[in-house]
Amino acid sequence: MTDPHKAERELIGDFDIRAYTRTAAGSHAATLPLEAFAEHPLATKTLRAIAYLRDLERFTMHHMRDVLVTPSHKDARLTAFLATWAFEKYWIADAFDRILAAHSTFVPVKNRARLRIVRFGREFVDRVSPIFTAIRANLIGEDFISIHVTRGFIDELVSRATYSEIVKRDPNTALKDVLMGFQQLRNRHLQFFEGETLRRLEESISARKLTRSSLKRSWAPTGTNEQATQETRFMMTYLFGDAEGRADIAAIDRVIDTLPGQRGLAVMSKAARRFGVKGLGRSAGATRATA
Repeated sequence: MTDPHKAERELIGDFDIRAYTRTAAGSHAATLPLEAFAEHPLATKTLRAIAYLRDLERFTMHHMRDVLVTPSHKDARLTAFLATWAFEKYWIADAFDRILAAHSTFVPVKNRARLRIVRFGREFVDRVSPIFTAIRANLIGEDFISIHVTRGFIDELVSRATYSEIVKRDPNTALKDVLMGFQQLRNRHLQFFEGETLRRLEESISARKLTRSSLKRSWAPTGTNEQATQETRFMMTYLFGDAEGRADIAAIDRVIDTLPGQRGLAVMSKAARRFGVKGLGRSAGATRATA
């Protein structure tokens, strides 16, 4: 039977993990058009968005720790990808840092100071949560991996929309070249996560149910919870608050709808509404899913 959603998913074929690990992109310092930014500086809102993206990229290593305490570490192919993926994201964060440094007058927003007891509580949870995650994940087994790869796939969809919306809002040619170059790298991330997500969800009813439960319970782009709430609200409303941005949100949710067992979740719409985006319909999540 022909899959009616195949075109919408835009599958790119089998992922060659050996080729990917051999051709990973390192430092972008030599190719960044910093002189162009000096001549035509980026808008303050653009710099604010780039600072946020830099912090999300930096969160990758923290996220890797939580992933690799699960059965993911037993999958050599997945582990090889994740190590290379983290390497590439590190250098993307470094590039964003260099772009920000080229704008000497820009001052990034800092998280509000927290009470000592609150900081202690967060640090305690941060240390203990991987233990509970590891115990739960290893009791469940390999199907738990589907949660991580599905979330990775959605993150890449959001990243693609984010880059596109930033470029629309700041007509800086140098910035467009940089972001589109990074998107070419991230297309490989998207391809891997898409293939792994589809394979694991198609093969296991348990994986479909676990993933749906996880996404329904709580979803936001990875690293968002570590950022200042006002900055996440800024990113959502600045990039996705107009008609084109809301169309991007709907498009992401439609792609998630095509994943086995995940129809009707509307996770991007719900996250956007939570952080201040108005004008989004509430009926998208009402569709009943099948396992």
